[in-house]
Parts: sequence; C-alpha cells; structure tokens
Amino acid sequence: MPNLQLEQLLFSLKKGDRTAFRAIFGLYQGRVYHFVHSLTKSDYITEEIVQEVFIRIWTKRETLKVGYSFEAFLFTIARNLTYNHLRNIANQRSLKEEFWKNISDLSKQTEDTILLAEYETLVEDILQNIPTQKRSIFILSRQQGKSNQEIADLLGISPKTVKNHLWATLQIIRRQLGPHLESVYCLLIFPFL
Repeated sequence: MPNLQLEQLLFSLKKGDRTAFRAIFGLYQGRVYHFVHSLTKSDYITEEIVQEVFIRIWTKRETLKVGYSFEAFLFTIARNLTYNHLRNIANQRSLKEEFWKNISDLSKQTEDTILLAEYETLVEDILQNIPTQKRSIFILSRQQGKSNQEIADLLGISPKTVKNHLWATLQIIRRQLGPHLESVYCLLIFPFL
C-alpha cells in the first residue's frame, strides 16, 4: 500500500474512524499473526496476542504519529506483548514447579518428623528399661552433650567406666531398635546408634 494511502488511513484512525481501523486491521492482521506465531508456536495464544495488539492500536490511536513508521510501532507492540506473554508463562511454570516442590518437601519433612518422633519414643522406652546409671550416662552424653570427662566428674566414676557404660547402652538400643528400623535414614537421625 502506498505511504500516502496509509497516512490517510492513520489520520482517519486518529479521529476514531472505525472503517479506517478495519482497513488497517485487514492490511496488517496476517503479517502480525505470522510474526507472533513464529514466536509462540500456538494458534490460540497468537490469536489472543494479535487481538490485544489491535486493541492497543485502537486505544492509542490519538497518540499515533502520522509520518512515522507505523509498521515499526505495530510490530514493537506485537513483540513486547508476545515477550510479556511468554515471560508470564515461564514465570507461571516456574511458580507451579516451585509450589509442587515445596509441597513435596513439606510432605517429606512431615514424614521425617513423624518418623523421628516414633524413633525417639522407641529410644525413650528402651532407656526406661535399662539400669539407672547407664540411662543417666547416656542422657548426659547424647542428649546434654557432655564429654566423658565431665560425666565422670559429675558421677564420681572414671572416664573409662563412662565409655564402657555408653558402649553397652548403645548396644542395647541398637539391638532393641533394630527390628523397627525401616531404612538407613534412621542411622542419620540417630547418629549415636
């Protein structure tokens, strides 16, 4: 189409002439469609974006500058809308993946918390059935973090006796907890076993 004819259409479009708008739409709709489709590879998305491009042209009609490259303006709008749409899709996918990962992590944490609580209960039950001194040494060492020397000083026994009692208690716990172990994971939860 000659520039003069396009300029007349744009001048009429600026004034709100719907016939001029339909003429411009007819001239450029196919080219814009092919441009957008080359980026989206989706008929549905392309149709949505092309419609939005021409809605923008209509809403910005009063600011159009006759004499400037209308095609550059038109394809810049098309490109920007397409990139925005593709960016939104990528963000939605990323958010969806992050959401499901968080749900999965939360589920795993919940399972781990339940499993840990069950094992802690089993260990507490085992500790209730061992001699008082062994239980006290185990609690001071593994639950309160005291060294063998500190425990020996507190209880008035030798560090070697503390070590022997700890070893014996750990053997009892391992033996009694063994049938309840579902995985190697328990060994990570209870490193003292």
